[in-house]
Amino acid sequence: MASFAGFGSSGLEDAVSELLGGEPETEYPRLYRNRGDGTFEDVTRAAGLWRVLQAMGANHGDLDNDGFLDAYFGTGDPDFKTLIPNRMFRNDGGRRFQDVTTAGGFGNVQKGHGIAFGDMDNDGDQDVYAVLGGAYSGDVYPNALFLNPGNEHLWITLRLRGTSTNRMAIGARVRLVVVDQDGAKREIHRVVGTGGSFGSSSLQLEIGLGAAVAIERLEVLWPVTELRETFDEVPLDRVLKVVEGLGALEVVESTPIRFPTEASAEHGHHHR
Repeated sequence: MASFAGFGSSGLEDAVSELLGGEPETEYPRLYRNRGDGTFEDVTRAAGLWRVLQAMGANHGDLDNDGFLDAYFGTGDPDFKTLIPNRMFRNDGGRRFQDVTTAGGFGNVQKGHGIAFGDMDNDGDQDVYAVLGGAYSGDVYPNALFLNPGNEHLWITLRLRGTSTNRMAIGARVRLVVVDQDGAKREIHRVVGTGGSFGSSSLQLEIGLGAAVAIERLEVLWPVTELRETFDEVPLDRVLKVVEGLGALEVVESTPIRFPTEASAEHGHHHR
């Protein structure tokens, strides 16, 4: 897949028009599906992304650990006429995207200049950090951290370390073969990188497994040496370290972090 967010003359009136069922004349985003033969197909409308998205920052991650990547678009442009909501879209099993902006509380109207997905509190699901505020020194709206409330799906986090490859393993490709509750097998693919534009996501791979109950095989392809390493009987709900060429998985002890909430602060629940 390849995607591009619209950044044309969209403004508040266009966003309102779209929300009311209209189709304003503006620049729209595009989602292209890779046909696997060197060509791409425009599937924007079929995927539910034919929306007004005046995006400055955009990134992707997995909100519900179902194994399918969701997308968050942060609005940009210093002009106050573009004070339109940042928007979150959930990937519905690879079929289409559902607008969960309101349901998830992501619809802040301040400028979304940088979006990052990452497991901030070490509990196995991805949280979202949004750099807000505008381009002018007087626009000092604070940034926002959206903590994930969790879900029922299993997960695995991989910390890849290159030796011949760059240390952070950027560009390494991972393939998981997982087994679902009904015995069916499927594949999950990831590439080590920081994600989309105007935002730098976690370089550890935080992978949701959906309905999987087991990982049959983990395969890592290192980009420099083109070494392909495979691992069987991979543990679930664990943070694993993979060092290039070592041929073994190391379980990393990871303790969840409890961030103070507004409610605890208001009631004076301070930890010393």
